[in-house]
Amino acid sequence: MLRMAVTRMPDATAADDGAAPAWMGESERRRWSGLSPTARRGFAASRALLRELLQGATGVPLASWDISAQAGTAPAVRTSRGGVGAIHASLSHRLDWVAAAVSQAPLGVDIECARPARTDPRERAWLMLAAVELSAWEALPPSAREAALLTRWTAKEAWFKATAAQDSAWDFRQVVARACEPEHANVRAWAAAPLHVALCCSDAAELACVECAGLAVASAPSTFWHVARIAHAD
Repeated sequence: MLRMAVTRMPDATAADDGAAPAWMGESERRRWSGLSPTARRGFAASRALLRELLQGATGVPLASWDISAQAGTAPAVRTSRGGVGAIHASLSHRLDWVAAAVSQAPLGVDIECARPARTDPRERAWLMLAAVELSAWEALPPSAREAALLTRWTAKEAWFKATAAQDSAWDFRQVVARACEPEHANVRAWAAAPLHVALCCSDAAELACVECAGLAVASAPSTFWHVARIAHAD
C-alpha cells in the first residue's frame, strides 16, 4: 500500500483568523495554535495531503483519522475503523511545496526546492558527503553538481526519517548513498525542476512500483539508491 504525493501549497489568504481547519484533530489543533501564520500554511497543506493518501490507500474517510502532531517526530496515524493494520506516515515541506507518504512499513520522505545557491557548493559538499561520495562529486561537471547535492541530500534525509538513525545525530558524512538497481534499493529519488523528492522504504518491490503523484512522469526521471551508514571497524 505504499503511496506518496507532492503538491503545491494553496495561496496564502490575506487574513488569518487563527482558526484551525475543522478536519484537524486535537493534537493538530494544539500544534496549530503555537504556529505562525506562515508555518500554518505548510502544516495544514501537508496534513491535508496525508489524509488524502490515507483515504486512498485504505478507503477510510478523511475525518476518521487521528494524526499526532508532536514537533520533531513523524506523525502517528490511527483510526477507530476496523480492518486497518499499523500504518506509517512521513511528511516534508519546503518553500511552497509539500510531500507525504504512507506505508505499512517504516518509511521517510523528503522534498527540496532548487533555488539560487547562497553558499559555495563545495562547502556544502564537505558537510554532507562521505569521502567516497565527495571524490565522485568533484569529478562531475560544475553544472551538474548542485542537482547531485540535492539528490543525495533528499536521499539521506529520507533514510534518516525511515530508520532508527533518526534518534541519533544526523551526520550525513557517516552515511553513503550509492546508485543501484531497483531490486537493491531502499531509496527512490525523483527530479522535476525545481523539485527533488526522495522516498525511503525497506520494501524494494513496492519502492519500484510506487508513483510520485503530483509530478509529471515524463519530466520526473527517477533513480534508485542504496543508503546505509558507513561501517567502522572497532
